[in-house]
Amino acid sequence: MALLVSLWQLPLPDVVLLALTALVLWRCGYYWALDANLRMGQSCVAFRLEEGEEIVLVLRNGEHVAGRVMADSLVMPYLVILNVATSERSGGRNLVILPDAMGKDSFRLLCIALRWGTKAVQAAR
Repeated sequence: MALLVSLWQLPLPDVVLLALTALVLWRCGYYWALDANLRMGQSCVAFRLEEGEEIVLVLRNGEHVAGRVMADSLVMPYLVILNVATSERSGGRNLVILPDAMGKDSFRLLCIALRWGTKAVQAAR
């Protein structure tokens, strides 16, 4: 909303402002359907951590996409943001995982695996 308010403060013709507003709203709707509502075929509905930094994303359409967890991923006790580099997209994917998305123990093991590696998860079990 703040982006649209800021956008309309610019000294641009109304036609340009309307086009930019439509573009912003379209992108918001796209990412809402892709990541927040998981309605699109390319939405990630599950993932599996492999050995090392490897990860496999399971998409809504049944496709499995291999990728690599990037070093700039964020791991906190109440939030995980996974930045995944995949071969299908140059920019990769970003997954936001909250603790209520999985069981308490599974979320804890995910945090341990992302911080310390999969060997630490084996020791924690």
